[in-house]
Amino acid sequence: MLANLRLALRLLAKSRGFSAVAIVTLAVTIGVNSAIFSLIDGALLRPAAPLKPEQVVGIFTGSRDAKRSFRQFSYAEFEALRDDNNVFSDVAAVNFNYVSIGGEMELRRSFAFMVSDNYFRLMGATPVAGRFFSPQETRPNAGERVVVASYALWQRLGGRADFVGSTILVNGRAHTVIGISPEGFSGVSALIAPEIWLPFGLFSETTPAFGETPKSSDLADPRNYSINLMGRMRPGLTIDSARPHLLTLATRLAAVDVSGSGVGRDLVLAKPFGINTTPGDTGPLRLVGVLLVCMSGVVLLIGCLNLANMMLARGSARASEIAVRLAVGATRRQIVYQLLTEGLVLATIGGTLGLLLSLWANSFLQNFFAAEFASFNLTLSAQLRPNLVVVAATFGLGLIATLLFSLGPALRAARADLVHDLKGQAGDAAAAGRWNRFFSARHLMVMGQIALSLVMLFSAGLFIRTAVKEGDVGAATGFTTKGVAVMELDFSLAKTSQPEAMRRVTAAVEKVRRFPGVESAGLTTLVPYHSSIATARLLPAEAAPASDLNQNVPATAAIGIFSAVSASYFDSIGVRLLRGRDFTEVESHTADAPRVCIIDQGMAEKLFPGEDALGRRVRFTELPATALAGDMEIVGIVSRHSHGLEDREKPARGIFVPLAQAYNPGIFLTVRSARHDRAGLLQAIMTFRQELHQMDPELAVLEILPFTDFMEKNFTIRMVRLGAMIFGVFGGIALILASVGVYGVKAYAVERRTREIGIRIALGANRHDVFALIMKQGMQQTLVSVAAGVALSLAAGHALAAVFFQVKPNDTMTLVSSAAVLTVATMLACFLPAKRAMQVSPLSALRTE
Repeated sequence: MLANLRLALRLLAKSRGFSAVAIVTLAVTIGVNSAIFSLIDGALLRPAAPLKPEQVVGIFTGSRDAKRSFRQFSYAEFEALRDDNNVFSDVAAVNFNYVSIGGEMELRRSFAFMVSDNYFRLMGATPVAGRFFSPQETRPNAGERVVVASYALWQRLGGRADFVGSTILVNGRAHTVIGISPEGFSGVSALIAPEIWLPFGLFSETTPAFGETPKSSDLADPRNYSINLMGRMRPGLTIDSARPHLLTLATRLAAVDVSGSGVGRDLVLAKPFGINTTPGDTGPLRLVGVLLVCMSGVVLLIGCLNLANMMLARGSARASEIAVRLAVGATRRQIVYQLLTEGLVLATIGGTLGLLLSLWANSFLQNFFAAEFASFNLTLSAQLRPNLVVVAATFGLGLIATLLFSLGPALRAARADLVHDLKGQAGDAAAAGRWNRFFSARHLMVMGQIALSLVMLFSAGLFIRTAVKEGDVGAATGFTTKGVAVMELDFSLAKTSQPEAMRRVTAAVEKVRRFPGVESAGLTTLVPYHSSIATARLLPAEAAPASDLNQNVPATAAIGIFSAVSASYFDSIGVRLLRGRDFTEVESHTADAPRVCIIDQGMAEKLFPGEDALGRRVRFTELPATALAGDMEIVGIVSRHSHGLEDREKPARGIFVPLAQAYNPGIFLTVRSARHDRAGLLQAIMTFRQELHQMDPELAVLEILPFTDFMEKNFTIRMVRLGAMIFGVFGGIALILASVGVYGVKAYAVERRTREIGIRIALGANRHDVFALIMKQGMQQTLVSVAAGVALSLAAGHALAAVFFQVKPNDTMTLVSSAAVLTVATMLACFLPAKRAMQVSPLSALRTE
């Protein structure tokens, strides 16, 4: 074994070009796959609960009627489930909230979990410093302003040793830090972690981020259904084996249920649990994970084909050497062992370099995703560092692939024809013939590489083209972004009442309108390209109502994007008023004003085809949570405009009501300035912030930025660009590997045909004919490969379109461009060997042996 190893190292050192290309190919393919495996392991496979995660489940309650609707739990129901039972060893409560952290000019909205005192114990987490909550701090209405900070927040604030015991501002009030959670701990999600944890004793001071707004701020109110539960099952129990016992627990909950609905409820256990208020799964995330595995698998396959081709070519080039070894007494088994040892050495060196590359890639991905999550005021909990399992799996996969693809060439080399190989000359082929050479194993593998590379390039092109086209924030959207600033305010963070919030936001917009250079300013509950939307269904007031029995919606109804706006909002973002009028200041800020609405042209055409919608009356089929009841008069019709990437080509219909008639504590202030240049707009924004802070220091301004920057933060745009980046990297790697493979095969072919080429030239062949001969064969193989790759690419495009709705699977321009780029790259890879063939000297070629 040691002798084989020493010989392998000596031979690989002698063939430095072959060794370098093989090692780099292995390093890239193993490094890419290790990075992807680490990403999937950290984001999808690694459990959120540190201690025995298989025992932790989400607990939900669903109605027994046909609707099967789910709701959250009351605190009384939580206590009833937490009592002694034969299903759970422990039950904890958790809520998902948005809070403001910081004050004055540094205010920002952040994610927070509100938990019971046993939450950390159930998960098996221990504090890095300090302690977790006590039962006294988490009892209803305790009012103890304490927080447990995340490890990430502690590090962001400097990682001070005296951080525990210090205070931070949460919703404008000072809270004492009593502990620090473990690094990367969430307990609920493998991806998202809160910046802080709050005790349930502060329930009345926060607003849930998900689910319905609680009807009461008193957690002890038995009609307050706003708590999410999770439990640790007793050892030996599974979800299936626990089901027979759930009926008893459901009966216990029914005894404390005061909703009076009369509908029985069942308990439902679900895994995986996450940040949701109903049973869900990680289907979309797992689909993305499968897609990433497929892409990395294609890169690995291309790399292995490349390596196999090189090993096959190297084995053929060493035919005479191997024949001599066999002739002097070496066994075929020894020859196979020797060649496999060379593959093992290559796999070890390439795998080691690949793991180093993967560590760098994982560090880059960790920082990249942490920054992406931070842009949405979220904390990344996933740790993307490869663990021992990932390292072993990746290294083992690379080793197996290398040895597997080395085995074929090794067996072929060991079956050498001693008489032919000892007597033969370079260029003599046992299987002569044009088509045998064209469809040889080496050329088939190269054509497979080219076809797979086209799939990767086409996939990358789809995302890049979508990112360029759809991610262009300056494209036609039906509104204007030039000189427009967007200010986000959230009065729910400090539980500001509606009258007080309306007074303060009205004062703010009036103040902004008086600033020099401001052309228009307005308020809205939804700005185009915000990452979340609200919808409502509208129908003419004279239409027959939907039947309460079958819940069918009348055919005349139409769904649209729903928002509440103030006067001048449309003017502030450049949406044209086609007919009618804007809302008045009285309608905008007075809840008991006459019910009116504005719709866009698309909604008008849908509700009143061929008629004038102005002055007609409409109503909601189902009243939105924030809207007031009553028929509404259409007082204005505006132009259609898109609200996100989803409806850019065909804008969704819009429904707009006065702000006071559908109040939402999350409000946007839009300002159109006369300064359209970015520097001037940023200067104006600084003035807006400073002046508003002086007027109202407690105004809940989360951010103020140019409209183009606001659109850049759109979740869908970010995801499309992320897809373009990931696919672009994979496509580039595939293109490089394919080009290297083509070059290697053509260079080997020219070298093996040196004697034949020399004879052709000696007999009078033109050197340009020799060049054309090599290039013609390369072009023919490329065309066959591209034809196969086109079919595979179209199939891949439809698969991607099923996952990402923005992707157009039959994008002819992208397919043609990808095929052209690949063809040019492969022909360039053929060019150098073909040029070398032109320079063959007949005299030297005839003396090669």
